[in-house]
Formats: sequence, C-alpha cells, structure tokens
Amino acid sequence: MRHSVFGRQLSRDKNERRRLLQGLARDLIHHGIVRTTLAKAKAVQPLIEKLVTSAKKSFRGGSRRGASPQQQVRKVLSDKVTEQLLMADAGTRFAARQSGFTRIVKLGPRMGDNAEEVMLQFVDERVIVEVVKPAEKNVKKVVAVKESVSKQKKSAPIKRSAGKRGRPKKTK
Repeated sequence: MRHSVFGRQLSRDKNERRRLLQGLARDLIHHGIVRTTLAKAKAVQPLIEKLVTSAKKSFRGGSRRGASPQQQVRKVLSDKVTEQLLMADAGTRFAARQSGFTRIVKLGPRMGDNAEEVMLQFVDERVIVEVVKPAEKNVKKVVAVKESVSKQKKSAPIKRSAGKRGRPKKTK
C-alpha cells in the first residue's frame, strides 16, 4: 500500500522521473506551452509553480533562511539559459499573479495508445520589453537584418521532400 506517499511514479525509476520532469519544465519555460499526457502534466505542474514562486522571490530579494531561491531554481533546472529566462519572466510576466501560473487544457485521447492528451501552458503571455531608439537608427538596422536573412535563405541546404522516406531505390 502507498499510504501517505507523495508524488507520481510514472512507471520510471527516480532518476528517469527526475529527468523527465526537468525536461518538461525546461520546454515549458522556453516555449510557454507543452503537449503531453495528463499524468505527466499533473506531475510537473506543482514543480513549475514552485519554480516560478522561487524565481519571483529571488527577483524581489531572496529569502531569510535556507538556500537562496535562485539556487533552488538552478538545482532543479540545471540549465543557465532556462534559469535566466525564468528569472526575466518573474519580474514581468508573473509579477501581478500570486499563484496559478499554469493551466491544463484537455485535448482528448491520443490516436496510438488512447492516452489522455493535454496542453500545459502558462496563463499569462510573455512580456517583451524593448528600448525605443530614434527612427533613423532603426531603419538602418531593419535593412541590415533583412539583407542577412535573405543571404541565409540563399545559402540554406535543400531539404528532401517530405513524401519520400527510407533508403533511396537503386536505379539501373
């Protein structure tokens, strides 16, 4: 019996489960939305809520005792880029909210195994903060960006058509 045992096992051992939840948390922070099964979403949702709360605490100035909130976030995510994204969002995106940073939207059963599929997403949209500069400088930068994008498109390798899979057939 599993009386008073916390957490979901998800048919994995401890390390696999930790890596799964860590990967889902990273993807959610990067993309803002993750499509997964209901069991995995329910398992990772409390972890994300705690990470966002810790990030908000570190943004405001830390805690009084124990490890700093930034260290707690670093320990779970173990990725500097994701940690910096979360810290940046803590001051803007989640500033007005005390809790309930994520939501689960049910999508229905998956075709292959009939597992209940859901979308786990943040409730608020990402806030983009930009510094406005005089108009003359921006025009030059936009022209330069458009030129560099067109150069990249010309030098990009040609992809195979999506209809053909596997090894190519031998021709005589």
